[in-house]
Amino acid sequence: MTILGLSGSSKLIRFCTRFTDEVFNGLLSINFIYEAMSSLKRNFDHADPMNLTMPFVALSMALGTFFSTMTVVKFEATKFFNSKIRTAIKNFGPVSIILLFTMFNTLPWCQKFRVPTLSVPDTFQLAGGRSFLVALKDIPMNVRMLCALPACLLTCLFFMDQNISVRLVNNPDNKLKKGEAYNLDMVALGLITGGLSVFGLPWMCGATVQSMNHVRAMAETKLNEETKQMEIARVTETRVTGFTIHALLASTILLLPLIKKIPIPVVSGVFLFLGRKLMTGNKFFKRITDAFAEAKRLPDDNPIHLLGRKKMNVYTGVQVLCLIGLFGFKQIPSITIFFPAMIAILMFIRSLILPNFFNEDEFVALGDPTPS
Repeated sequence: MTILGLSGSSKLIRFCTRFTDEVFNGLLSINFIYEAMSSLKRNFDHADPMNLTMPFVALSMALGTFFSTMTVVKFEATKFFNSKIRTAIKNFGPVSIILLFTMFNTLPWCQKFRVPTLSVPDTFQLAGGRSFLVALKDIPMNVRMLCALPACLLTCLFFMDQNISVRLVNNPDNKLKKGEAYNLDMVALGLITGGLSVFGLPWMCGATVQSMNHVRAMAETKLNEETKQMEIARVTETRVTGFTIHALLASTILLLPLIKKIPIPVVSGVFLFLGRKLMTGNKFFKRITDAFAEAKRLPDDNPIHLLGRKKMNVYTGVQVLCLIGLFGFKQIPSITIFFPAMIAILMFIRSLILPNFFNEDEFVALGDPTPS
């Protein structure tokens, strides 16, 4: 990864257009919702068929967390109180809801439902009681050579994940002022990954969802009177918040006995919220709903007026098929390491197949211009 960054290879990511961004973003959204629903379904699968109280209590907690979080996040666009109070409610509301539901689950009369909570150790410990440094010299040479192939595939995965995440963060809609640093980021990620590997610690990744939420948290928004939607006015760009966030994350190892009290359904509710939140601003999902809308009720700049309903639906339908293919591919653990190849296929479809059916003006109308 460091070599890729030093060689300037991140410039190739320009061929990853909005077509790929939207499908990738959609996959993240669907995956959050799927994981949340799977967790809630397991409660029903493992429960006594004659007593489904716990699964329904867990479902209520998850839905309560989801709807409450959606409400406090949207509170900024309401007319109540002043802007500072509305912003404070939006920023600290989700954490407060998690704490409230956790406290609710610790009440004696609620504990009888035995709602599952997070399973974490009471103290910080390494897996299997191993030493802090990985004994790389003890690994046979033939095993090291065999690890070269998955290492290359993981490098491709990190490359795509990192650069797509940076592309989404640097979206013009976010109105960032500082310049992009794709290659420098890749160099830093390579050095950090090497250091983490020596100690056998989890690798870093693009963290698309967290990165986008960080941008939104640092943004000052205003209400668009025409669309009635909140839009970003400016973003406070600083590294202080990033360091502070990760320092606080590291400090949570001191709170393990408290973290294990958080109900899993509350986490599922947060996943539902993240999945739904990621759909906001993704024009792919908007075009799906616009496919069933009356054309004259849509804005003048809507692609349906410029391409026609049929052609817009063809473009959206291709994205839907790609999303289904990616999601299905991801459900097979034995081949998920080849996931970067699927992203490359998306880029191939957009660059070499779709131009046979759409001209450049139509791509521009869809917000997906061909890179020069």
